[in-house]
Amino acid sequence: MPEMPEVETLARTLRKTVVGKRVAEVRLSGLPLRKPISETFASMLQGRTIHKISRRGKYLLAEMNPKAYWLIHLGMSGRVLCHLQGNAATEHTHAIIRFSDSTELEYRDPRRFGLLAAYEVRRPGLIPEIRSLGMDPLCAGFNSKWLRPLLRKSKQDIKSFLLDQRKIAGLGNIYACESLFLAQIHPARRCFTLSPEETAHLIRAVRKVLAAAIRHNGTSFSDFMDSNGKPGNNQDYLKVFQREGDECCRCRMPIQRLRQGNRSSFYCAHCQD
Repeated sequence: MPEMPEVETLARTLRKTVVGKRVAEVRLSGLPLRKPISETFASMLQGRTIHKISRRGKYLLAEMNPKAYWLIHLGMSGRVLCHLQGNAATEHTHAIIRFSDSTELEYRDPRRFGLLAAYEVRRPGLIPEIRSLGMDPLCAGFNSKWLRPLLRKSKQDIKSFLLDQRKIAGLGNIYACESLFLAQIHPARRCFTLSPEETAHLIRAVRKVLAAAIRHNGTSFSDFMDSNGKPGNNQDYLKVFQREGDECCRCRMPIQRLRQGNRSSFYCAHCQD
């Protein structure tokens, strides 16, 4: 599933290609995504101009003029592609937004777990999906003063805590595993057992892992591409994720896999305690 670095990569490419463009036509497949696309979606976008592209957690957000917000979530397999008008739609194309300059933005999603929605609200915080999100790990407020009290009162394992979008918005399985490895914290550790030093180390690790992933244009195993159809290369830099049995880059012991809920955690039993 595309996580925050992939969505940030997509936002950065879209800022160069669609900001300032006016929507001339919206065509939909008629198939539902993780929930049906609203009947008003097309009419709300048509005639509006994209003023700004931003990211909130794993959501891509386009601010429109006149005031409206277009929300995109890639789900498991969603792609947003920009191209000239006339490219043939695939069976997995669920939306084509044609701009007045005859370029198009295409949303593809084979698994249909993504989201397309539009809202006429005063600010992004009033959008239901955005309102429920927790702290963005790249903002200044993601610090020990904020995180330490939450960890002290939580009996969750730290991996599950990191994945909870109501607490921290944007982290997914890949970057939670990588951050815990860098911080040398076992994914099954209970939150309240982390010391102040470990908490500070974890914050630095999360920021470092995410910054590196954005610098490498995201992680692409099979689905993720930016709006130009270019995959990321952060998968070449991962230390533990999907590397079960490989040697740890620190101690040369084999990377192990632990099942937590319905996800696999990858870690080094020797380095992470």
